[in-house]
Order: sequence, then structure tokens, then C-alpha cells
Amino acid sequence: MEDKLLVKWLKKDDCEAFEAIIEKYSAYVSAVIINKLGSFSANEDVEELASDVFFSLWKSRKTLKTTHLRGWLGTTARNRAISHLRSLGVPETTDEDIIIVTGDNAVELAEKNERHRILTRALEELGQPDSEIFIRYYYHDQTAAKISDALGIPAATVKTKLFRGRAKLRAILEREGYRCED
Repeated sequence: MEDKLLVKWLKKDDCEAFEAIIEKYSAYVSAVIINKLGSFSANEDVEELASDVFFSLWKSRKTLKTTHLRGWLGTTARNRAISHLRSLGVPETTDEDIIIVTGDNAVELAEKNERHRILTRALEELGQPDSEIFIRYYYHDQTAAKISDALGIPAATVKTKLFRGRAKLRAILEREGYRCED
């Protein structure tokens, strides 16, 4: 369902619209939170922060000035995660921060971070709804049928997008210098 319509119904206190928003964006909100929390992402914290994000949406439904739910939810999720990190006493970092690691794990950590950066960029390059399908299927272990229900597209389309998306991801990763085996 389109965000404009969901927002319109949400402003009229439609609980079904709110549930549809949660179903549509819960994986995305969780991914934003996990990405920001990094190694501090306990499942309970992610669930609680995601619930806070959707509760904030419900509380501000009457005064919501956007119809772009993805952006609003992503920004709110990011801000909640930052606040959570601050409450834990974790200093805020940016991409420009330098991380100094010594010992045997330094190279491994650098390679892991680079793979994560490349994979994230590759998923973004797939676009929507393909990247969301991949996150739901591979990260949240959802079946094609469940993804189909959540996104309102046929299960066969989900399977086709996964098949074609794997080929696209393979090409993107090989372009970045990674050798992909079948």
C-alpha cells in the first residue's frame, strides 16, 4: 500500500493502517537501529528501540507533516539508536573517526568492515523493493510467502527478485574485486 494513503488513514486513527506500516517497515527500522548500534545491538534493545520508533509515529500521527514514511522512520530510528548509545556512555562516532586496533584481529576487522561497507552499498544499489526483500529473506529469515504478504507482491515475484538480485549482487561484488563462487 502506498505511504500517502497509509498516512492519510493513520491521521484518522486507523489501527489497520498503523499495523500495515509496522509490517511494511519493521525490518527496515530494525536494520537502521542495528547499523547504528553496531556491536552494542542486543536483540532486546533493537526490539525496544523499534517499538519506541513506531510508538513515536503513533503519538505524532495527527501532526505528521510528511508522506515519506521511510525517511521519517529511518531518521527517528537513527536518533533513537544514538540516544541509546549515549545512555550507555558510548561516545558518538562518525565515518571519519579513526579506529586503532592492534593485534592479530586488526586485518580481520578491517576486511570485515570493508565487506560490510561494500555489501551495504551493493544492497542499496539493488533499489527497492529488492533490497528489502534481501534483508527480510537473508537477515530476518522470512519465507517468500511471508515477504509476499508483507510487501503485497506475489510469492513468485519475490523468488524471481531473489534469483535476479543474487546475480546483480554477484556482478556488483565482482566489480568491487570480490570473487564469488557458485
